[in-house]
Amino acid sequence: MNKKSNYCSPETSQTISQLGIRWKASAYWLLIPAQKRYILTDKLEPFKLGFPAYNITELGHIIPFGFFNEMKILKLVNTFFQVQTGPGTWQTFDSEVEARAHYLIYLIVSKKTMVTDIKKAGERVQIPQALPIPTKP
Repeated sequence: MNKKSNYCSPETSQTISQLGIRWKASAYWLLIPAQKRYILTDKLEPFKLGFPAYNITELGHIIPFGFFNEMKILKLVNTFFQVQTGPGTWQTFDSEVEARAHYLIYLIVSKKTMVTDIKKAGERVQIPQALPIPTKP
């Protein structure tokens, strides 16, 4: 399993799920009620409390085509990312995956894109598999 820092936080993932985004993910945040914490797992069992934990590639597929051209994400000092989360409002994050996730939330909440458009795109998009390396004859 990849490090937790490769995925958006449980709180951000939960917000994305509450907005209606239901894309298949490579990992999931699973709530452990007795410990009041989330763990990262590679599958979500039925009847468990959890939701997708999106990575940067998955968020790249979820954010509708065309929005990357106007994406308001700036990389600062190689370790911080700043994203526009409202008119004239910017937030700073320590990971690009969190910045992209909050940008997606901003697009939906501000009605710049609709969840139905994202769902339609998700039906057509397939994450490409790695191609085999050709061998020399």
